[in-house]
Amino acid sequence: MTHITKKHLRTKANRETSVALLPSRYQKEAERILKVLDLVEQNLKLIEEEIKEALRKNQTYTQTIMSMPGIGMITSLAILSYMGDCKRFSSAKQAAYYVGLVPRVDISGDSAYYGRIVNRGCHSIRRVIVQAAWSLVRCQHGGKLKEFYERLYSKKRGKKYDHCCLSENDRGFVFYDSNRHSFRFYA
Repeated sequence: MTHITKKHLRTKANRETSVALLPSRYQKEAERILKVLDLVEQNLKLIEEEIKEALRKNQTYTQTIMSMPGIGMITSLAILSYMGDCKRFSSAKQAAYYVGLVPRVDISGDSAYYGRIVNRGCHSIRRVIVQAAWSLVRCQHGGKLKEFYERLYSKKRGKKYDHCCLSENDRGFVFYDSNRHSFRFYA
């Protein structure tokens, strides 16, 4: 029995070498699996080219989004697909409300309670933005937004609350100021 790890399966040449090391009774099945895997890799390359082409059409917008740590091609395409170019929003706060990245507020008399993020907006885009925020918190070069998260988390309020705040800040980069024809950061 041979020991084949993920490292041995990364490239096509390594996979073919690994199949040759297998016992003869497993080689035919492994070759069939390799053919399917090659087809999947070809399809992924085509999809990646389609994503790049869609991002090239709105280059200034996507460059701004992708300049944020934690946001790559797929995340920027998801934001672009759902939000458009953000010209319809008059403020970043309005864009955050549209997506649903604002806390629920219960006000009674003098007291105000800020709860979880609202259920309005697109769940999928919220999930993508929160995942980008998590990747930003976990990476080494998170910058100011990672410092913002660490400052909030040090107050022992809980991770979910802090990610809502971090996502709002992360979301602010996407706001397009139609008056100035530029993108702004919403803090």
